[in-house]
Amino acid sequence: MTKRLVLATLIVLFAVQPAHAGFAEIARAIDAHQGVNRIYIPLLGLARFAVRVVAPEGVHDFQLATFEGAADVDARELHAILKAKIGPGFTPLVQVWSRRQKEWSFIYARPHGDGKRIELVVLTHDHSDTVLVRVEVDANKLARTINDSPRGVIRIASH
Repeated sequence: MTKRLVLATLIVLFAVQPAHAGFAEIARAIDAHQGVNRIYIPLLGLARFAVRVVAPEGVHDFQLATFEGAADVDARELHAILKAKIGPGFTPLVQVWSRRQKEWSFIYARPHGDGKRIELVVLTHDHSDTVLVRVEVDANKLARTINDSPRGVIRIASH
């Protein structure tokens, strides 16, 4: 009986998680890149489910993939993967890199279907770690946060 309950709970958890093919395709393509390995994050699915239920600070959904072993990865190669796999409707917001420090970030955005949310995809690299994040946020809360404290947003983004 307990095994059936656990199995049913897992099926429900995975069923309520929407599929975002662009994110999965990007993550798989980066993972397939020579010398890059995706790092498994335990209980991330449970955290994602909790965010979808609670929507803290206007965050309605997220996906996260981390990679290691990308110290010598060319930013242009991963940016090309991102642009090719991201899907329709995304607009580049931020594209920065420091060749000297081998750090770079790419942020793309598109409006969500309901018009009240915005979907952001961030691909960033710092020394040897690479992170891919997709987040769906309340557009009004994001705008208020930027308007109320633009330096705070910059401070948060720089960490």
